[in-house]
Amino acid sequence: MEHVFRCGGEYTQVVQQRFQAQFPESKVPHRNAEQLIQKFKETGSMCDTTRSGRPSILTEKKMLDISDRMLQSPKKSIRKLSQQVGVSNGTAHTALKKRLCLHPYKITAVHELKPGDSAKRVAYCKWFLDFLDREGEDILDITCFTDEAYFHLLGYTNSQNSRVWCAHNPHAFHKSPLHDEKIGVWVGMLHRRVVRPIFFSETLNSQRYCDTIVYPFIAELKEDEIDKAYFQQDGAAAHTAHMSMALLDNVFADRIISETIWPPRSPDLSPPDFFL
Repeated sequence: MEHVFRCGGEYTQVVQQRFQAQFPESKVPHRNAEQLIQKFKETGSMCDTTRSGRPSILTEKKMLDISDRMLQSPKKSIRKLSQQVGVSNGTAHTALKKRLCLHPYKITAVHELKPGDSAKRVAYCKWFLDFLDREGEDILDITCFTDEAYFHLLGYTNSQNSRVWCAHNPHAFHKSPLHDEKIGVWVGMLHRRVVRPIFFSETLNSQRYCDTIVYPFIAELKEDEIDKAYFQQDGAAAHTAHMSMALLDNVFADRIISETIWPPRSPDLSPPDFFL
């Protein structure tokens, strides 16, 4: 500013040369510095004046209220928060992101474990390692792990993401039945092969489990598998009913890995669930 006013109040080329000579390591101010000169002429200062505007509604008291509510209920939506504290959605979003430095994170769904489940899972793993030491790893060639899964046939329509492009609203609908159509698939998995998938459409009870799954499965077994194979199943009611266990015991005797050994709520320990 001193150089400018020594040159008649104009930001000339001479001013730029004098500035560069006095401050050789600094960048010469841009020509827009004229706006700064005009501000100095009008106000006697190069500082920005205090701007008038609407005062922020995010007072200290309001921020404490928002912080307490989010600590008590971290899954609360921005819409719900804005309704509770009496601010707009945008203001609530600003309070969370810029003032409290909070960020939304996705929730990971994991399988529920109940008290005592962990000990049972560890006990099974120890039993299985002892089983391999006793029988040798070749026993996995004739150890059959089994499970069933359900596949929904109609898919899923997300009305928030599905759109119909049209000049006029066609009032399109997606019709879905009261009870979703699905099909069940059962499979047995040995180290050396997969025993046929068996499809079923009705809910399994012990009778259907025996007729639809166990009898056809036994018919698929080879001679050495019938004589020496181990059979694993989880603790579902249809699997462990008296009728089902009597049929399995008649074929596999003491070579059944079921509810007395198999830990509950452990799909990650079953090859069909974990891998296939």
